[in-house]
Amino acid sequence: MSHSDSPPDDSQQSAASEASLPPVQPPSASFILQLFIIPGMIVFVIIMVWLAFHWLAHMGSNPAEMIREMRQNKANSWQVAYNFSEELRQNKASREDPELARELANFLDALLDEPLPAATRSMTGGDPRSQEVIRRGFLCKALGEFTVPEVVLPVLIRAGSTNANDDELRVRLAALEAIALLLENTRHRQPPENKQQPPENKQLLPLLLASSENKDHKIATRAAVALAIVENDRATNRLVEMLEEPQHADVHYNVAMGLARLGHLASLEVLLEMLDPNEQRALVDEPSENARNLKQTRIYLNALRASRLLAKQNQEADLAPLERGVKRLLAEQDNPQVRIEGNATLRELQNRNAP
Repeated sequence: MSHSDSPPDDSQQSAASEASLPPVQPPSASFILQLFIIPGMIVFVIIMVWLAFHWLAHMGSNPAEMIREMRQNKANSWQVAYNFSEELRQNKASREDPELARELANFLDALLDEPLPAATRSMTGGDPRSQEVIRRGFLCKALGEFTVPEVVLPVLIRAGSTNANDDELRVRLAALEAIALLLENTRHRQPPENKQQPPENKQLLPLLLASSENKDHKIATRAAVALAIVENDRATNRLVEMLEEPQHADVHYNVAMGLARLGHLASLEVLLEMLDPNEQRALVDEPSENARNLKQTRIYLNALRASRLLAKQNQEADLAPLERGVKRLLAEQDNPQVRIEGNATLRELQNRNAP
């Protein structure tokens, strides 16, 4: 979020706060992506900035031609895969093209039949294994941008089902993130009476339920996000169960945010933990003070936004503890983003049922 060098006046701050309010239905893709609280965020952002410049140099590329270029398996194929995902994100017609989706899905499916290259050290060409892992990850992301789940879900489910080593785990995580994005992107295409039904694929919900029970918190975290978007009784019940289980803080926090999106009051206790300035449970694995500060800020922002969603859908519930938690956070925080989100959340909580 950008802000001027001088503090905004009250009217500007109010306008900024209102503009920051996310819609309750449907959730935005940016909100979904913000649910992932994972280590390595700084490195990831640096890579994305570098790739953004690369993307600018390739604007206007033809998606079908990009797939053909990737099939040639050149050294820069992973960069083309990233550019392809960005092309889809900005091109509605391409996202809705079933033939383009089928061609990309078939390409990833064929890659998954092949073992990853051996890791090698090269002074010039880089590590083919790492490049292939990155390429498969971006291909998963690209498939998640489509709005034709019947075409792309089978291969994403395959990619998100197994991992024999750490490199394959990275592809699996990318596939689970892509599934969550795909589900969110396609909810608006379903008629109102079916909006709580996941796309027709008998393997989808079992995959997400099984992934939510995985001992690797990175897998369970992403499964929790997708389960909240599936939005049916089995998925919601599983999320509530996850709150009662001993889990990594990232899992509990993503579950709570998912339940808050659904208006489920079971999320309240964990949201209060996320708003607590003295809570350190989610920060113990962070390697530096800067990383801890960044993650702490992200937790505050996500908790505040989720609290607003919970309040919007629970006009009669007693949310006084949540209001006290937000006030306590505002009393101890001088971060501009946190204060804007905090004041917007406080107004949402205080103005419920207002005439």
